[in-house]
Amino acid sequence: MSLTATVDQGSWRTVRIPRWMVPVIAGAVVTPLSIGLGVVLLGTLDDSEAAGTDVPAPQSTELKAGDAGVPVVYAKLLRDAASDCDDKLLTAPVLAAQLKRESNFNPRARSVPDDGPADDDQGSLTDPRSPEERAEDAKKGAEGLPGDGGPDASPGAELPGMTRTERPVTRGIAQFSDADWAEDGVDGNNDGVKDVLDPADAIPAQGRKMCALLRTAKEHPGYRGKPLELALAGYRVGWTAVEEYGGVPRATGADGETYEYVKAVMRAGPQMVVPAGDVVGGWTLPVEGPAGTPYHQRGSAWSTGLHTGVDFVIPTGTPVKAIGPGEVVTAGAGGDYGNQVVVRHEDGTFSQYAHLSQVKAVVGQSVQGGTLIGWSGDTGNATGPHLHFEVRTGDSFGSDVPPVPYLRAKGLIL
Repeated sequence: MSLTATVDQGSWRTVRIPRWMVPVIAGAVVTPLSIGLGVVLLGTLDDSEAAGTDVPAPQSTELKAGDAGVPVVYAKLLRDAASDCDDKLLTAPVLAAQLKRESNFNPRARSVPDDGPADDDQGSLTDPRSPEERAEDAKKGAEGLPGDGGPDASPGAELPGMTRTERPVTRGIAQFSDADWAEDGVDGNNDGVKDVLDPADAIPAQGRKMCALLRTAKEHPGYRGKPLELALAGYRVGWTAVEEYGGVPRATGADGETYEYVKAVMRAGPQMVVPAGDVVGGWTLPVEGPAGTPYHQRGSAWSTGLHTGVDFVIPTGTPVKAIGPGEVVTAGAGGDYGNQVVVRHEDGTFSQYAHLSQVKAVVGQSVQGGTLIGWSGDTGNATGPHLHFEVRTGDSFGSDVPPVPYLRAKGLIL
């Protein structure tokens, strides 16, 4: 139904109000012209996600979550790091593609010199790609960047006597050297420590460094490569090396590895996103239906004496959707919960969907808001078909938090 609702003091607008929502919030003042609760769709991510990469991308996209994309615990850090830079060429997918190439999202990664011993206890690496990934990259050739020696190579020949840039030992998810960290490190989580091994510090520092490199790159339009390519090269081997080469090092030159690094990140950026779909902002309610048992209602039917979620009264077989982007961490039988799915979201919270008749999701699956994860039912300790929905701080029983404020914070209810 459509009603005129008081949304902000002194302002009016028409919103769609699902009928089940009105009784959910205790204490809300509800009148025909003042609704305390309603559906609101969030704005889309305004990244243009693949900006500057010359690769078409959906207009409304989100970071791909899970093993095939970005670990959900880092998604918000990446988006915040990109948004802190006013240069639209720096996007969350570009930063994510860098981390994938630099460390494969390993916060303990540590590079080693070519002739140095490996320190396996520190998560050492020289190339985070698997042998299969390296072989696949080799098959794809050197297309996509200037200076590969082909007929279309842009100006800027390799300097005589140029030798390979020596990379110092680098550490952490963003692979900072000690010298670079001393200059560029930040206390991103405000805990009083600038820790190169803490992604909450390293990812904001990565964003700040890339933003500064982009500004510098734009001041050199004659260099070989686009500003984003130049910034990536500068991140890898330092801006001094970019100046000496007059741009991105050539594929066949002394620093061909840097060329491959830049090419790989540029190619991987668009692969780090998925279409946002029909749900603007990537968040949605799990089902449409009337509210049943509210959160923390007392009763002997529950082991703790309190209801740990909120129920949606819907018939068996109703499609159940993930409420937002995340990764499935539980999918299957769950004791009194019957068939259940638990999704970990990028903000560290978890959502649970219980008493399902069937589970469609699988553990490790990347989901978006609106992804079908199962069908409602009455499995487990249930007196009738419904969806039991929880918001948690962990993936297991006992970590529940009030779901209504969470849904409100996501813009799903007023």
